Amino acid sequence: MDTLEEKRKKLQELRERRRQGQRPISDSSRDDLVNHLLNSNNNENLPQPLEMVNIATQTEETENLTKLESTNNDFPTLLTYERAVQTDPVEFKEPDEANQEANTETSFLDDTGEDSSFLEEGPISQVRNVVPHVVEDQSLTVGVKSFSLLEALDKTKASLTEKEIQNVQHFRISHILDPDSAVHGEMRCVWVDYYAELALVVLQETQTSQDQSSNSIVSVYKLSTAELVDTVVFRGQAFLRGQFIRRKRTAVTSALLTSYNGKTILYEIRAVPQSNGALGIERNLIVRNFHHYPVFAVWQHHTVDPRVLVGSTDGTVSELDILRMELYRDPASAQHTSHFKILPVSPSSLLLSEEFGAELRSGFQRQLDKQSAYDEVAITSMITMPQDPTVVYVGCEDGGIYKINHCELNSDSTVIDTNNNGFVPKINTENDEIFHALPITGLYNCDNAPNLMLSSAMDWECKVWDVVNNEKVATIELDYPVINCEWVSSQDAYFIFILTPTALSVFNPMVMPDYSQNGTVSWRAIKNPVEIFSISVDHCENFSYFTSVKVFEEKGKYYALLGGDSNKLVCMEVEVQT
Repeated sequence: MDTLEEKRKKLQELRERRRQGQRPISDSSRDDLVNHLLNSNNNENLPQPLEMVNIATQTEETENLTKLESTNNDFPTLLTYERAVQTDPVEFKEPDEANQEANTETSFLDDTGEDSSFLEEGPISQVRNVVPHVVEDQSLTVGVKSFSLLEALDKTKASLTEKEIQNVQHFRISHILDPDSAVHGEMRCVWVDYYAELALVVLQETQTSQDQSSNSIVSVYKLSTAELVDTVVFRGQAFLRGQFIRRKRTAVTSALLTSYNGKTILYEIRAVPQSNGALGIERNLIVRNFHHYPVFAVWQHHTVDPRVLVGSTDGTVSELDILRMELYRDPASAQHTSHFKILPVSPSSLLLSEEFGAELRSGFQRQLDKQSAYDEVAITSMITMPQDPTVVYVGCEDGGIYKINHCELNSDSTVIDTNNNGFVPKINTENDEIFHALPITGLYNCDNAPNLMLSSAMDWECKVWDVVNNEKVATIELDYPVINCEWVSSQDAYFIFILTPTALSVFNPMVMPDYSQNGTVSWRAIKNPVEIFSISVDHCENFSYFTSVKVFEEKGKYYALLGGDSNKLVCMEVEVQT
C-alpha cells in the first residue's frame, strides 16, 4: 500500500505541475509560433516549449503486475502518450530564404490552380465517330488530284508572287479591241496579224453542238485608234488562218484566208471617196478551191511579185500568184511545178534500206519509221530561208521537219528523201528525238540572224536550228504545249516570244554567231536560254486562255497583240530590254 500511495502522490504532483506550466501547443498556437520564429532575427532567445507526457498507471491487480515485473524484467514500463513528440532537430531558416520558398510555393499553387480552372472551364471533347470508307467497285480513286500535288501547287503559287511583281514592270495594257459582233454567241480568236498599222483578226464561233455549223468573223482594225475598219461574217465557214499580204507602194490592203474545208480566200479592201466627200470602204472577195483538206500552213516568200505557199493536211502544197489568185507560172521555166504533193516513205522501202543499208540506224531513220505509219504527210507549217527561197522546210503532224527542194521537182508528187536532203541534225543520245515528239505548231524565220530557224511543237518545246550547218543550237522547255512563237531582233540582242495557253513568255536564246574567214556563219549557244519575263493570262480578265499572238514594233516600242477565248483582243506594250 505504501508503494501505491507513493505513486498517487507523484501523479498528483505531475498534474499540478501541468496546470502551472504552459498550455498544450495547439495547431493555431503552433502556426503563431512558426510565424514568430520566421519573422524573428534573434534565434538565440527562442523559448523552449515544455514537452508534457501523460503516463497511465495500472492501479488494479497489483499482485499480477508485481508478478509480471518479477518474471519478465526485459519489458519496460508501459507508457501511453497523448500526442506525438518531435524527436528530430528543427532547422530554422533565415527570413529571406523563408520568404523566397514561400513565394515559390505560392506561385506553384497559383499555377496549379490556373491549370485546374482551365481544365474545368474548357469544353469536354466528345468522342468522334469514324465512318469507314467502303469501296464497292474497281474504281478506287477518291480525288482527282493528290494532296501532295495540291500542297506543291500552293507552294509554287507562293513562290511565284515575287516573280509576278517583277514581270509587271515589263508590260502594260495599251488598249483593248472590242468589236460589235454580228454573231451573238461565244467566239474565240484563231489567228491575228499586223501590217502597216492595221490588225487582222479571225474569230470563230464556239460550237454548242455538232449539228450546228460554225461561223467565222474577219475584222480589220486601225490599231493606233482601235477603230474598226471593216468586218465580214462568213456563215457556215470555219477559218483557220488569216495573213496580210505584204506589198509596198499600194493602196489596197489584201489578206489571205484559209478554211477547214480547204478553201483559199483573197480578202481585199480599199478606201474610195463618197459623194459627201468622206471616204468609204470597198471590199472584194475571191474564193478558190486549191485544196480539199484543212489548210494550216501559209507562207509568203516573195514580196515584189507576191507569191504565197499554202499547204494542207494531206501533203498538198500550192504556190499562188496573189495578183491573179492562180497557181504561179514561172515564165523562165516551163517545167516549174506550182502544185505538188509530198508523200511519206513506204515501209517496204525502209525494210529494203535496212536489209542492204550500210549505215546504222540514226535518229532520222526512226523519224521515217514513224512517218511511214501515216497514210499522208499532214503539213502544219512551212517556211523558206532568205538565202535560198527554192528550199522549203515543212513541219508536219508527226513532229518531223522535212527539207524539200522545190526547184528539183519534175512531177506533181515527191517522196520524203531518206537523207532529208542533208538536213539531219545530230542527236546526243539514241533515245532523243531528232526534231519533235508531237505535232509541230509552227516554223519561223529569224530576222537579222542568218541561217537560223525556229520551231515550236505540242511537246512543250521550242528549238533553234542552224539549217546550213545542220545543227540544233538551243532548246527551250515550257510548261504547256506551244501555240505560237515570234522571233524579235533588237540592237544585236535576240528575243523569242513564246505563247502557251496560260502565258506569253519572253526568252533570251543566248546564241552567238561565229564568222569564218571565208564569210560563212555558224551559231553556238553561250548557255541555256534565259526567261526574261512572262505575261500570265490572269492579267487579261477577258481571257481564260490564250490562242494567238502577233508581236510588232511601232515607233521604237514593241507591242504584243493577244487573242483568246473571247471576241475581244488585248494589245500589250512590252519592254524587252534586259
